Amino acid sequence: MKGFDVPERWRGLPLLVFASFLFAVMALCARMLSGLLSVGQVVCGRFVVGLLFLAVYYPAMRRKPRFGRPGLWALRGIFGGASVYLYFFCIERLAVGPAVLLNACWPIYGSVLGFFFLKERVSGHLLGGLIAATVGAGLVIWGTSLEMPALSFGVGAGAGMLSAVLSGAAVVAMRALRNDTDSATVFLSFCAFGLLFGLPFALADWRPLTAHTTLLLVGVGLASAAAQMIFTYAMGFVTTAMGGVGSQLTPAFSWALGAFFLAEPVAPLALLGAVVCVAGVLWGTGILSKLLAPAPKPSGRPSA
Repeated sequence: MKGFDVPERWRGLPLLVFASFLFAVMALCARMLSGLLSVGQVVCGRFVVGLLFLAVYYPAMRRKPRFGRPGLWALRGIFGGASVYLYFFCIERLAVGPAVLLNACWPIYGSVLGFFFLKERVSGHLLGGLIAATVGAGLVIWGTSLEMPALSFGVGAGAGMLSAVLSGAAVVAMRALRNDTDSATVFLSFCAFGLLFGLPFALADWRPLTAHTTLLLVGVGLASAAAQMIFTYAMGFVTTAMGGVGSQLTPAFSWALGAFFLAEPVAPLALLGAVVCVAGVLWGTGILSKLLAPAPKPSGRPSA
C-alpha cells in the first residue's frame, strides 16, 4: 500500500507461520511412522531428503556454500541434529500434541541464550506475546489430553524437554550465522550433522522399508526441508524471541492435523487454546496493536 512502510520484521512473519505449518506436517508424518520404522531411520530419512534438495538447489541457483564461521556453523548442526533425534524419540513415545508442545518450549531457552550471547532485547510486546502463545499452545494440548492418556514425565517427556533446550541453542547459532551465512549453507550444517548423528541409531535398529513407510519418510523429509529453509531465511528478519513467538503456532497446527488425519478428539478447550496462540503471535509481533491503532488524522492541507 502506498505510503505504508512495512517493518523489516514483518517480512519474516508470514514465512514463520507457513514454516510452522510445515513443521506440523512433518510431526504428523513422523507420528504415523511410530512402530513401523526406528527413530534413527526417521531421522536419517529427514536429513537425506534435505541433502538431496541441496544437491539440486546449489547447481540450479549456481551457488556454492558460503561458510562464514566454521565453528559456529558446526555447532548449529550438532545442536540441531541431536535435538531432532530427541524430538522424534519423544513423538514415538507420546502423542503428537504433547511431543510438539514440549519441543515448542524452545523459545524460552532460545530467548535466554539470545539475551546472553546475541544481546537481543526482549520487549514487553514480545514477552507478552510469547507468554500468551505458549499458554495457548498449552491449552491446545491440555484440551486434547482430556480425551487421551495423560502426559507422563517419563523417558519420552524427558527427551522432549532436552530437545527444546538443544533447539533453543541451535536457533541462537542460526540467528548468529544469518549475518554472514546464507540460509542454504546453514541448512547444510543441519542436514550433514543430523545425518551423522542419526546414522548409528538407524543401523543398530534397521527395519524393512515398504511403499507406505517410504512415502511417509519422504513426507517427513520434504516437509522438514521446506520448513527449515523457510524458517532459516525468516530468521534473518526477526530476533530469536520473535521467531519463537511465531513457532508457537506449530502445536496448534499439529493438533488440527492430528484431529483431522488421526481422528484425535476435538476439545473446546483446545479450540480456545488455538485462538489464544494466534492472538499471542499477532500481539508479540506488533501486528495486533498496529491493526487496533486509530487511523491517522488528515493533515488538513488542500490537495494539489
